[in-house]
Amino acid sequence: MATADPGREDDAYEFEYEFDLENPFTSPADEPIASLLDAEGHHAPSVSAAASATRRDAAGFISKVRFGGELAVHPRVAYLALNYVDRFLSKRQLPFEQQPWAPRLLAISCLSLAAKMQRVAAISIADIQRDEEFMFDAANVRRMEQVVLDALEWRARSVTPLAFLGFFLSACYPPPRHPPQVAAVKARAVDLLLHAQLEVKMAEFSPSVAAAAALLAAAGEVAAGNLPAFQAGVAACTFVNSEKLRECGEVLAAACGVGPGRTAASADTPVTVLGHHRSASSASESDWTVGSAANGGGDAKKRCMGPPSQWG
Repeated sequence: MATADPGREDDAYEFEYEFDLENPFTSPADEPIASLLDAEGHHAPSVSAAASATRRDAAGFISKVRFGGELAVHPRVAYLALNYVDRFLSKRQLPFEQQPWAPRLLAISCLSLAAKMQRVAAISIADIQRDEEFMFDAANVRRMEQVVLDALEWRARSVTPLAFLGFFLSACYPPPRHPPQVAAVKARAVDLLLHAQLEVKMAEFSPSVAAAAALLAAAGEVAAGNLPAFQAGVAACTFVNSEKLRECGEVLAAACGVGPGRTAASADTPVTVLGHHRSASSASESDWTVGSAANGGGDAKKRCMGPPSQWG
């Protein structure tokens, strides 16, 4: 787990595990779905936080980095980072949020945390800020990381929709479960969830409902013949609200260009969320590489000292 040594300064913590978004628990639970359902309410962002201007600005920066060519980070790092932003803003007001640089500092710190949690190559703090007028140094980013972790009560293993995919596929997907087909449905559902996270309305739905909606949308594309039986299996889950499931499916369809009467977004279909023109299909996980650490050459830029040491 993440640990801190109280005898050291604000950079005195390290991460001792690799976090799998699809398996957020450190040890097997006796009743995995019950444990996930119990935890999801504590990890889901509030609608007001998702609709805030601070979230919009932070999400815009994360999205820019995620789709930023050679700077692009792995989509699950960006996904977890925005989840941290949402959870933080659901619990605490951003210090000095009236400052135009504050949402960016939050986004950078959450990206750094997410990369550490998933043990990918370190994100270059300088590189991801190279187009910005002001730059935050590593010390201030780490200080903000601690502010975020304190707000999250050091519960950095987020329970997201990705954690529910395995349950729905094992419990609800109709036989025969051909592994290549099930894997294709799951992969497409992951792509939809990663893509739709920027949509503010997704905060209206619990992680379990979002997961079910994404899987049904994916099955409709990849394995349409199994969709009716899959829908019936999901409907039999008493914890899935059918109306919320329908509404979430509509939000996914609008955000990702999928569903009845629609075709999956292609390279020629612009994505309008936050104005970033990358298609849902071309934004699949397999297209991404982890951003590499480089020195970035930002010496000529102004450096913003960021938050004072008493933040948090």
